[in-house]
Amino acid sequence: MVARRAWSALLALFVVAAVALALAVAAVPAVAGASTLTVLSGSMEPTLPVGSVVVVRPRPAGEVGVGDVVTFLARDPGSAETRVVTHRVVEVLDGPAFRTRGDANPDPDPGVVAAADLRGVEWYVVPWVGGAMAALRTPVGLLVGGGVLLLLLGAGLLLPAARPRADDRGARMAP
Repeated sequence: MVARRAWSALLALFVVAAVALALAVAAVPAVAGASTLTVLSGSMEPTLPVGSVVVVRPRPAGEVGVGDVVTFLARDPGSAETRVVTHRVVEVLDGPAFRTRGDANPDPDPGVVAAADLRGVEWYVVPWVGGAMAALRTPVGLLVGGGVLLLLLGAGLLLPAARPRADDRGARMAP
């Protein structure tokens, strides 16, 4: 009976954690007009570890200041290619434009970020979830994740139900 209660409590905790993560990564950003991005490189460590999900929301360029962590569209000067980058503002220039640098990088980024290229400012970070989400999107990750879920459900069904024994019922009813 104790094992069943412990298992139920563990399963309930797992469900609450999964719902909280889903809300933090998908529902809250969608309602607030924010975006979620997975950190793919170590340029912002230890602030934003690889595999974290950073949630950014729009902010007017005039309200962005030194120290803010911003997500922007980085343009390669040699080609027409672009990539999304999340780095810290180290200088606000006229225009406004911004000089940025990754926390783990010794030097500022080579170009400046135009106000039109800003995508948002860091709102909050959910560690490790991006790595797990990326792993679950692979065929092997989907198979492993589904298998773990089935094992959890199966274990819950196989544990004996928490029912009072006949002699326990009689003992509780006695005056």
